[in-house]
Amino acid sequence: MLILSGRPSPYIIAFLLGESLLMVVGAGLAVYFRLGTASEILTFRYSWYRLLLVPVVLQVAFYYSDLHNFRISRPFIWTVARVTQAMAVGTLGLAVIYYFLPRLLLGRGILFLSFFITTLLVLIWRGLYSWALRQRFLASRVLIVGSGSLADSIIEELLSRSDNLYNVVGLMDLSGSGRRAGDDPTQDVDLMPQWASLLRAELRRESSELVGLIGYLEVDLVVVAMDEKRGRMPMDELLECRLLGVPIITGEDFYENIAGRILAERIRPGWMVFSPGFTTSRMRRFTKRSMDLALSGVGLVLTAPFTALVALAIKLESKGPVIYSQQRVGQNGQLFHAHKFRSMVTDAEQQTGPVWAEENDPRVTKVGRFIRKVRLDEIPQMYNVIKGEMSFVGPRPERPHFVEQLTAELPFYNERHKVKPGITGWAQVCYPYGSTVAAALEKLNYDLYYIKHTSLSLDLLIILQTIKIILFGGGGR
Repeated sequence: MLILSGRPSPYIIAFLLGESLLMVVGAGLAVYFRLGTASEILTFRYSWYRLLLVPVVLQVAFYYSDLHNFRISRPFIWTVARVTQAMAVGTLGLAVIYYFLPRLLLGRGILFLSFFITTLLVLIWRGLYSWALRQRFLASRVLIVGSGSLADSIIEELLSRSDNLYNVVGLMDLSGSGRRAGDDPTQDVDLMPQWASLLRAELRRESSELVGLIGYLEVDLVVVAMDEKRGRMPMDELLECRLLGVPIITGEDFYENIAGRILAERIRPGWMVFSPGFTTSRMRRFTKRSMDLALSGVGLVLTAPFTALVALAIKLESKGPVIYSQQRVGQNGQLFHAHKFRSMVTDAEQQTGPVWAEENDPRVTKVGRFIRKVRLDEIPQMYNVIKGEMSFVGPRPERPHFVEQLTAELPFYNERHKVKPGITGWAQVCYPYGSTVAAALEKLNYDLYYIKHTSLSLDLLIILQTIKIILFGGGGR
């Protein structure tokens, strides 16, 4: 089963639903142990919406404590510490809600007891889930056909994830007898024997073995990840496998699914022409524009007090305008002026011309460093959203000078201008700030993925991730 990286997998959804149920059970058990009866749970005082509030608040605390991120492998002691911390924050949040809405109160003694019971249940549940992932009980069995940079990228991505739901059980290298370091300096090093050893997977080099290997290894999915397909693709064997009911997918598509980005340097125009996605319906445009107007309107109202304070701080620290406007490239290549709170000294590029911001950039003021860290410098761009020049979510708009440079150096760079640029985007929440062409390529890979899979649910996920970054740091300079 293929699962898009930009969407929660069914396993993660089932896990979170199970965990939320345990939170309700924890609150119910607290009622039972406190009052000595379970019948109170069914009365009006302890009706379902009071219990339902518990997992809602706790899961919000878990999300912003990074406990919904299963990609990174962490020691169980980290999980114990972070779950305890998140439970404390969530319990405090419930106490605040109960203070303002006392009719929802379960009881102080029940709340205190629920903290310990629920923490224990959650830790047991998470321990079992981590064990199941390590044992690969839920993983699909995958055979990779091919070798080279694409196959290497796929395997590296799979090995980097602790929530990997694909178990590579076989590798088939059809490049010949294999390549070794030092054989030819113009050729890539053959890593397939090392990958096979690391993955504990079968390695074969003859296409005639493909059908038998699939049956022997009980393969659920075949990934064709050949750098050079012409003349080497085992079409007869692959066709036989497909007729036996085994799904087959290209390496480019598989990498996109597991990594949440598209390898721009690997794809060709024909792939984009025939690949599903890259479509925007009228309803999608309507809902996106409605969300943009709603979020920007509410955002400008909520940030009004900060706007006044930021403007005053900028004016007091250095001479120059409070709002800095800069020409950017928008949808379909149209130029517009993006507005931001000034975070650098006036005429910062007078001597150098257009340059990317750097880490610890000396041109950034003290106030500018702070407002960049917490994204307050982006507030004026909500006016650009209301005007229709930008969207709340989309690829970040770049300056014409850099667009010209990157278009010449990076494949499909102009394709990111097919949608409106955004205040935040998939690349911004998935990749740290970078000021090089290589970093621009990585962000382009994420931008192309967003353009292909654009949806309301992905926009909401990006907004939630952006809020987390604002609260806990990371990202732009």
